[in-house]
Amino acid sequence: MAAVDVEDESLLASIFKDRFSPDCNAYLSELSSLRLEQLVREPERLQEDRALILQQTRDLAFRNYQTFIRTANCTELIYRDFSRVESSVNLLIGKLPGLGERCRGFMKEAEEIGSSRRMNSLTLNRHTEILEILEIPQLMDTCVRNAYYEEALELAAYVKRLERKHSTLPVIQGIVREVRQSTSLMLNQLLQQLRSNSQLPVCLRVIGYLRRMDVFTEAELRVKFLQARGSWLSSILAAVPNDDPYFHITKTMEACRVHLFDVITQYRAIFSDDDPLPGSQVNEAAIFHGWVVKMVSEFLQTLEKDLQRGVNTEH
Repeated sequence: MAAVDVEDESLLASIFKDRFSPDCNAYLSELSSLRLEQLVREPERLQEDRALILQQTRDLAFRNYQTFIRTANCTELIYRDFSRVESSVNLLIGKLPGLGERCRGFMKEAEEIGSSRRMNSLTLNRHTEILEILEIPQLMDTCVRNAYYEEALELAAYVKRLERKHSTLPVIQGIVREVRQSTSLMLNQLLQQLRSNSQLPVCLRVIGYLRRMDVFTEAELRVKFLQARGSWLSSILAAVPNDDPYFHITKTMEACRVHLFDVITQYRAIFSDDDPLPGSQVNEAAIFHGWVVKMVSEFLQTLEKDLQRGVNTEH
């Protein structure tokens, strides 16, 4: 009998292999061991079990219908949430390249801001020095207008050194430009002093300033001095009253003798003709001689006009 059971199990295994679950296979094994009367009543028993299970299912559903409803709602909500999450993830993936580009741009801007901050910190630490440099044009203008030429020359020399070191900086270029304007004003003031009634100490000081400004060569400086003093002498002679020709001649001769002698003395004291001018082919003695001849010629022409005017008046 045991052999028959083994054969039946082998037959069932060969017929229903891979078709049913292990529970079904166990039930089939159980059916194969039932007697005929049990097999006849098996459908009825199954029907009763089915009805009982259905009733239990209905009772379970009735008792827990709210849980099922909540479960269904939760399932729907979870499905919707997952759909939104999926949509948001897809949207995020689409925006990631742009975000990366913006991050790189932010990093670049952050580096620029950091560099600017470092420059601002350095500027703050050097605030006093920078302020002094920025105030140079105003200080230079004040010195020139108040005739503090020594200080003005020192400032001009300092600005020249700054220009050599930092000639490419716009702020330094602006300072150099303004200082040059003040230097030009100082040059005009110094030349104007030579055109006035300046004594030898003043002339010596003015020529010293002009030499330090390094605007004219030595030959040009001599010419400028003689031109300025000649202009002043001409203004003195032009101020002599000319109503009476003989009085005009007398006063002109006296003024020319005194002031021309002063100019010659000043020139001899300031400039030396013993040594040739450095780097110049101009004869330094010829400059002074030509100026003296010119002034004397103009004086003689004035005397000749006065004599002619006096003769005409007598006739």
